[in-house]
Amino acid sequence: MNIIDVCCNLYIYDMQLFDFAVKHPGQYQNSIPAGQFYSSSGYQDELLWAAAWLARATNERTYLDFINRSNSGGTRRMFSWDDKYVGAQVLVTKLLLEGKVNRNLGQAKYSAEQFICNCIGKGNGNVKRTNGGLLWFDQWNNLQYVTSASFIISAYSDILAEHKTYGIQCASGFVWRDDLIRFVQSQVDYILGANPKRMSYMVGWGYNYPKQVHHRGASIISIKKSRAPVSCQGGFSQWFNRNAPNPNILEGAIVGGPDQSDQYRDSRNNFQQAEPAIANNAPFVGVLARLAG
Repeated sequence: MNIIDVCCNLYIYDMQLFDFAVKHPGQYQNSIPAGQFYSSSGYQDELLWAAAWLARATNERTYLDFINRSNSGGTRRMFSWDDKYVGAQVLVTKLLLEGKVNRNLGQAKYSAEQFICNCIGKGNGNVKRTNGGLLWFDQWNNLQYVTSASFIISAYSDILAEHKTYGIQCASGFVWRDDLIRFVQSQVDYILGANPKRMSYMVGWGYNYPKQVHHRGASIISIKKSRAPVSCQGGFSQWFNRNAPNPNILEGAIVGGPDQSDQYRDSRNNFQQAEPAIANNAPFVGVLARLAG
């Protein structure tokens, strides 16, 4: 099987999965007991998100028609694992500018731009910031929302450039594409150390970074250094709960980050600030790729 066969099979699987989701709508935690840990607040955003991606991948009318019939979600407060509307709105905007979906979907474009305006402090419902300039969405793992918002702004700037549009109109004035990227750069700089604590919130970057990351694998000694068995309870009592740097450096992980006062308590038990997540890192990779390009 070659790479083309793999891609085709993935498309077929995704199309079948989308068809199943449309025919059997609902929130997954109502069917899966484990859903209580990370329950979803809704599913319409996921359907629109999936349709937008499948429309881009296949150009099939089925997905374009679904998008044309969908509610674009309005202006959102954040882009996250639980609320994907902003990402879907950006994809729909790209399809709109390419003439592939109904012009009535200008509401999706408006909502995406209003989210961006609010992030950069030029909208009607601006996102709060810390005194050090970091976007402030929530006390629990705030950086996941910062990196995802930065990714949205970066991607939208590229869409504007692709369609020879110089910027966006916000409530307090016109904002140029270059200003959008400068704002994203400020958030990246803060995360990597240009902040009041002079701390990098990416583990392993620089000299001052979180040493007690809330991560089981990083907090237990490597088998390369000690072959003594570690029980489940021992992982807590012997390693997780000890007040010392992790024996394994979780290189590249982005933790939850500082509080609204730009303060960070480096403790493994401080899960709201010290917990890393894929949701933190994945969009940040895209942002760094854009800034390096």
